Amino acid sequence: MSACAATVPGMISHQLEVYKLRRRVRRFASPKLSGLPSAIESSADRARVHALWEEVADVYRREPTSAAKYAKPAEWLLLNTLRAGELGLHTAAGLRILDIGCGPAYFLAAARLLGHQAEGVDAPSSVLTPVERRVYGELIEALHCGPYVSPLLIERFVPLPFPRERYDLITAFWICFNCHRRPDEWGMAEWRFFVEDAVTRLRPGGRLFLELNENPERFGDLRFYDPPTLDYFDSVGAVDRGRVLVTRS
Repeated sequence: MSACAATVPGMISHQLEVYKLRRRVRRFASPKLSGLPSAIESSADRARVHALWEEVADVYRREPTSAAKYAKPAEWLLLNTLRAGELGLHTAAGLRILDIGCGPAYFLAAARLLGHQAEGVDAPSSVLTPVERRVYGELIEALHCGPYVSPLLIERFVPLPFPRERYDLITAFWICFNCHRRPDEWGMAEWRFFVEDAVTRLRPGGRLFLELNENPERFGDLRFYDPPTLDYFDSVGAVDRGRVLVTRS
């Protein structure tokens, strides 16, 4: 099979995912959300994004799950528009937001264009792969989010270095700082420390939203956590499979 033919299933899968995401965004019936992906794309340095894709396209074809995938914006613009909609960012005004593990900054760009004060942190470049360093760095700048992103390594039992009662919303999507799929992946004790510390950084009524990655090989039918961790999440917030929402009273 030629390399070109081998990419056809991947192209079809990508197009199908874009179609599904677009339909989900439309269900909000919000002109603000419907126009957000094109607004982000129009405001971005599109020449820089295109040059990045030309640079990493071969990496994407060899390793479609690598960070090179983020250099194809269509799916990620829609996904992060959907995230913004599910968190009600299109109906709120002027929220102070922290996105932990912001990666290529698509969510930051969406939140900022919706009028929020959004900032992000991600692991220092020294712990990122070369592809992650290149893709994240270029996209953060192309999306004009450079001034709002800082390096920060999230470590077990280490408090967040932010003032208390600073944020209205703290997000962490597809979390990897919990040592995902490593032998020392976080358990209940680490999550309790992280959540209790993060909540103190929220203003009253503020929200902490976590979106965990699956690890069925470790967690079986629960997929995202072990039973003690699930019990803890249930005791402090609303749990929907890999999604955990904690609201500060």
